[in-house]
Amino acid sequence: MEEKDIHKDHRQRLRERFNKDSNGFSKHELLELLLFYAIPRRNVNPVAHKLLSKYGSLKNVLKADARDLSETDGIGESAATYLNVLGKALDVIAEERQDEMKVYSPEDARIYLLNLFKGSRTEKFCALYLSKTNKIVFREVYTSDSEDKVNVETIPFSRSFLNVKPYAVVIAHNHPSGNPNPSSEDDASTEKLAMLFALNNIRLYDHLIVGASDIYSYRNDGRLEKISQSVNLRFTGL
Repeated sequence: MEEKDIHKDHRQRLRERFNKDSNGFSKHELLELLLFYAIPRRNVNPVAHKLLSKYGSLKNVLKADARDLSETDGIGESAATYLNVLGKALDVIAEERQDEMKVYSPEDARIYLLNLFKGSRTEKFCALYLSKTNKIVFREVYTSDSEDKVNVETIPFSRSFLNVKPYAVVIAHNHPSGNPNPSSEDDASTEKLAMLFALNNIRLYDHLIVGASDIYSYRNDGRLEKISQSVNLRFTGL
């Protein structure tokens, strides 16, 4: 009981120190803090040292194979999965930072979207949020339970609007059939989204439909301009 109290007090002191000033923490102390939430009521200081000694860096610990991690004394399957999740989160953060440095390019978008939707048997929906200078500030991918269409009414755009505050949006979805040509339903969905974006003072920059090897662009085909004009007429009442 006395030993458990010592560990409990140590954990509390380390948390308080981190909350007060996170600078100056060593790698093993940071890893120890992480392990607090994966391994309760145990002294994880030796475990943190073992992991850093085995893998050489904090990054390598978080990127290590889960089965290999779980073979380390003091690390079980649950803790290994926890560390892997943190490693994956770092990958996503790194991707988001790269996006923030990129200026939107139709060719880059083409490559990204063809790879994103490659081999997909269900329809997915992707949104690229742009700044006023056309930098990609955020991207989001939505999945659908339907094999042939995405129900745009159920996509939670409003949350992204509030958090990201984009200037413009490029929307894209795939056709599992492989044919990128738009349908009448795609036209109706594009108009609904254009209206939604306009109500939030956001510009719909393009709607892309991804096929097996090609992409259709509403913007390049001139159809987006017609849809935008139709939306503007509804607002002006002319």
